[in-house]
Amino acid sequence: MKKLFAFTIITWFFLFSCGEPKPKALRLAVASNLQYVIDPLVTAFKKANPGEVEIILGSSGKLATQIIGSAPFDIFISADQKYPKELERKQLTIASPQTYARGELVLWSLATNDKLDLNILDLSQIEHFAIPNPEIAPYGKAAVEALKFYGWYDQLEKKLVMGENIAQTNQFIINKNAQLGMTALSSVVSAPMKKQGIWTTLNPDSFTPIQQDVVILNKTNERGTEAAATAFVNFLTTKEAQNILQQHGYKIPQTK
Repeated sequence: MKKLFAFTIITWFFLFSCGEPKPKALRLAVASNLQYVIDPLVTAFKKANPGEVEIILGSSGKLATQIIGSAPFDIFISADQKYPKELERKQLTIASPQTYARGELVLWSLATNDKLDLNILDLSQIEHFAIPNPEIAPYGKAAVEALKFYGWYDQLEKKLVMGENIAQTNQFIINKNAQLGMTALSSVVSAPMKKQGIWTTLNPDSFTPIQQDVVILNKTNERGTEAAATAFVNFLTTKEAQNILQQHGYKIPQTK
């Protein structure tokens, strides 16, 4: 009887000490152009939505490939619309993608103190020009369009160094492994970068508008994170989130 009583006490102690199962962290697969804005967004979100959030940065193309390969992500925050729509076609999302922001492309250099005048830019002295890989990074695709728009592509094609994503492209420019490069406006206006080098915006007609979509993934059903994922995507449409995005170099998509 004493043994049974002791066993009962231990069992109740174990149950009450364990409490409710710990909620799983919300896992965000985030395009690298957002590396400087995603932390402020998550911090603001968590004020009303406490809980752990994990951020996985990468190129949109590689993240999409990982999602197709069953990576346990809850939300995909892309640098374009193509990859989220592809995941929707493959029935890997629980809803249609939503556009949360529009990105901007800039020309950036840390290897010169001269003004970047697009009309008189001397490309003959350029040994390496950095862009994200257009095969997997939407900003890289936009960069190729811009190079062709300005008539620079043929001259620079063999001098291109391609980063796997925006973050790696930035490192090529920061380390002066490339004298010039194209990157996201959100990078050059970020706190760590805004006093480094010189940059200039490009003609908005020089590249297809970089509409960026977010989508909730099927994995939320398996992981029990659908409510948190829905709350985060809804948060991205709030005035607070839009202000944060604008402060970090993004434009907000027009609403109908």
